[in-house]
Amino acid sequence: MEEQNYNFQKLTPDSDVDLKHYESAIDFIFKTPDVKNIAISGAYGAGKSSLIDSYKKKHNSLEFKRISLAHFKQSDTEDENKIKESVLEGKIINQLIHQIPSDNIIQTNFKVKKNIKSGKLVLTTLLTMLFLLSILHITMFVLWNRYVVSLSSSRLKDILSISTNKYSLIISGILVAITFSVFLYSLIKVQKTKNIFRKLSLQGNEIEIFEENEDSYFDKYLNEVLYLFENINADVIVFEDMDRYEATRIFERLREINTLANINREKPIRFFYLLRDDIFVSKDRTKFFDYIIPVVPVVDSSNSYDQFITHFKSGGIYKLFDNNFLQGLSLYIDDMRILKNIYNEFVIYYNRLNTTELNSNKMLAIITYKNLFPRDFSELQLNQGMVYTLFAKKDEFIENEIETLEVLMDDKKKEIELVKKEHLTSIEELKDLYSVKNNRLI
Repeated sequence: MEEQNYNFQKLTPDSDVDLKHYESAIDFIFKTPDVKNIAISGAYGAGKSSLIDSYKKKHNSLEFKRISLAHFKQSDTEDENKIKESVLEGKIINQLIHQIPSDNIIQTNFKVKKNIKSGKLVLTTLLTMLFLLSILHITMFVLWNRYVVSLSSSRLKDILSISTNKYSLIISGILVAITFSVFLYSLIKVQKTKNIFRKLSLQGNEIEIFEENEDSYFDKYLNEVLYLFENINADVIVFEDMDRYEATRIFERLREINTLANINREKPIRFFYLLRDDIFVSKDRTKFFDYIIPVVPVVDSSNSYDQFITHFKSGGIYKLFDNNFLQGLSLYIDDMRILKNIYNEFVIYYNRLNTTELNSNKMLAIITYKNLFPRDFSELQLNQGMVYTLFAKKDEFIENEIETLEVLMDDKKKEIELVKKEHLTSIEELKDLYSVKNNRLI
């Protein structure tokens, strides 16, 4: 294969999907003012993010902001229910803060780090030095005069003599007034926006995101949270992967935040939640959301074979595989990202390890296994895991199966011998036998 024909596939959402009827469904949302909490539901890998990205690309007049709360289990035994809702709220606030220009939320008490412009820093330093020098000149004017007079005649003495004139005190006084006014203005501005003196009197009463407590940030800092939502330049905020935390109460709080935030907004802000279908186990989901758009999966076990063919043909490797093998393997693939990654990895492995003895079907099988069960694949390389155990104990399994079959065979032989020894002793038994047989056929 030539490199230009590899046609590698990215795993990120596609922004060029055919929206079809989805576009009309989303258009309806923006035409209906009271629809503000919307669920985009579907299985993992169904194409929810691609749907949003494609709509956003087609309607660039709308401003979308994303809150991504990706969470992945470290093990199969991890209890996701232990995730505190306050952690979710902290993550949401944290991502909001970093998507809003700091100049737009100057009154927030949440800690926002921003770069200090060097020009502003230099100007502040110069004004401070000017203020201090002017104060020193006024308060130590007599001592300064004596010092200048004591100097030997020189050009420096002539220059410094200007500052010994009594009228220079007026200039110093004006400079003190100007610099102090600038300082006072800055202090009042900070007090107005940050309320710094109140915080000093309470010994550092600042908000710490992710501090060790179980209080709800949305409840504790409601005004701050509303301030962020009111000043974010967005028509839509998309919440992704919140369903991975199994914390359904967060939706109640976000719905409340959405209602309160829209009170003072001229243009409504809408919350889109990308969720899997089973996040709510009852009909409660229709109470949480104003509108629900179901997303039909792009890939599932019924059509993954066609997707395999499409990708393999585009990469020029379709002829390497047995068609029946692909049909069987595709039944285990129900996620487009996994399918694309299987294709990408096969292309790399095939070109890296390509030899005349290479069996493409077997290689594709092991790469599929690697993508579906990555931990067991990793353990296999260390002579551990389920697959390694199956092969290591192959002879033992065969021996056990042979013993089982031999026991079954002996039982069948005994049944045959018993059948051979059976015979009818009268016409009545023969009639009964045929009667039972006919009833079974009926």
